[in-house]
Amino acid sequence: MENPKLPNRPFKKIALSCSGGGYRAAAFHLGSVSYLNRICYAGIPLLKNIEMLSTVSGGTIFGVFYAIGINENKDFEVIYTELRDKLSKLDLLKTGFSMLNAEYNWPNPYKSKNLINAFALQYDKEFTNGKTIGDLEKKEIHLKQMVFNSTEFNNGVNFRFKIGTSKHINKNQDYSGNYYIRIPKNLHTAIKLSDVMASSSCFPGGFEPLLWPKDFNYSVSDQKILQSDNARDIGLMDGGIYDNQGIESILNYKKGKGIYFDLVIISDVASPYMKPFEASILDVNPKNWKLLTLKKIKHRINSVNNCITYILSIVILLCGIYPVLYNFPNTIWTGVSITLFIVFTLLLFLKVTIVSFLKNEYRSYLSKLISGPFKFYAEKLKGFKIEELSIQMLEPLLINRIKSLTILLMDVFLKVTRRLNYDKLYENDQYKYRRISNLVRELTEFDYNNRLTREKIKASTRPHLLSVSGNYNDLIGKNIKSIAESAANFGTTLWFTEENKTEKMLDKLIASGQFTMCHNLIVYLEKLIYTKDSGFDELESNIKEEIKDLYNTCLKDWQKFKDHPMIMVDDLIFQH
Repeated sequence: MENPKLPNRPFKKIALSCSGGGYRAAAFHLGSVSYLNRICYAGIPLLKNIEMLSTVSGGTIFGVFYAIGINENKDFEVIYTELRDKLSKLDLLKTGFSMLNAEYNWPNPYKSKNLINAFALQYDKEFTNGKTIGDLEKKEIHLKQMVFNSTEFNNGVNFRFKIGTSKHINKNQDYSGNYYIRIPKNLHTAIKLSDVMASSSCFPGGFEPLLWPKDFNYSVSDQKILQSDNARDIGLMDGGIYDNQGIESILNYKKGKGIYFDLVIISDVASPYMKPFEASILDVNPKNWKLLTLKKIKHRINSVNNCITYILSIVILLCGIYPVLYNFPNTIWTGVSITLFIVFTLLLFLKVTIVSFLKNEYRSYLSKLISGPFKFYAEKLKGFKIEELSIQMLEPLLINRIKSLTILLMDVFLKVTRRLNYDKLYENDQYKYRRISNLVRELTEFDYNNRLTREKIKASTRPHLLSVSGNYNDLIGKNIKSIAESAANFGTTLWFTEENKTEKMLDKLIASGQFTMCHNLIVYLEKLIYTKDSGFDELESNIKEEIKDLYNTCLKDWQKFKDHPMIMVDDLIFQH
């Protein structure tokens, strides 16, 4: 009878999720997968045993590129080299902004001219070469299903682009979209993979939403299909808003049929930490201008406005009096005076008209706000004389609110959602021996020591790595520490600066994915081999030998990584 925790054939059916995180994520995942391709289980690279791929944001850049590559029968070494080269050279943001210039010939009249669509067009040119979902579904590959995740803004839930061959599709569960919105099959196959990448990596603040189906139009025939389907526009944004690891999509695969996958690998570059809130405090030694109140500022503005009016009036008066006093003599000064009189009179008229218009518009708008959505607050604020407060007093009031709101939106909400999806996997005891977390931060000194303390691992159960009898420098080493710290602290961008290139940041991220995956495989294999209730002893003898062989291979590689952490970045002779 199959052990409910450890499957009879470990590593046979693997699911891989790749988190968001821009180029940092794409590079780290590329490194992680390159190591899975390097090592073998039962004579087959572990990468070939991955049946499902679920990606988010920057992970989708890697995922789509990899899927297209294997669909085109490219060797992994070729895919690896091509993606590494593109990540190194392409500055998506710089090129994207240049495409928004008025003189740029926007190639697709059906797509809105904005930044996210500029990225979609770049993805199409540089990464996907016009490929569609239908192109990936035509051929059997080791990935039986691919899910590229985004978030839709009508219902606030995941919006999945699911791709699989017809042989592996369950029509009741496997459809693109979500429970509320399903993409019609005749549109599904026509969707360009570049738009899938764009919608998955469309992070808030940096981009506007990508609209389904408006921004997914490619031709007149598509437009006719959309009109006949009466589809309404839906805003799609970064999949990380809902599930930054893509875990839920994996747990939903063949849902209702028990635990399907032998192993779930979560490759993740997101940080679990938040910067602490630092309040802006009252400036005890303010500069003179900070002592100004809104009332004084308004008074000064009015004074400047009146001064300009007086100056214009005096100039107009002088220019008008001169020709009159001298009976309009036929001289150049008469012409200059009349011209200046007309020009400054018009300027004064425009100034008075514009200022009057702006004042009226301001009063009208303020009146609508007070009588409309902010009526309740206006009543409460009647006793609050904001015009009497100085900039010194107002500054912390405004900055602290903006800071807290930003942290709430960009950190608290996302990290709460992240924990909820993690818990679905880590609080389910059925996955105890079927999961590996491959986290970009976990080999930094701070995170590693925290893990040792938290898990209180005994030396007898983990003889090589996670043993409390050792210390960080002995177990991980200063060479890996340097690369791991650099990779963990690299920001979420869609470019590498010249300084980043000089520091070989791309290669450090790739190397970090490689040695972190090696480390986590060793930890996982030790857990299987040395934990009494894992079910390892009940496995067939040949399977136990294969697991031990895999373990020994990883141990040998780990020693190489400790000496030279980037040794496998350029090593394209993978051990099959």
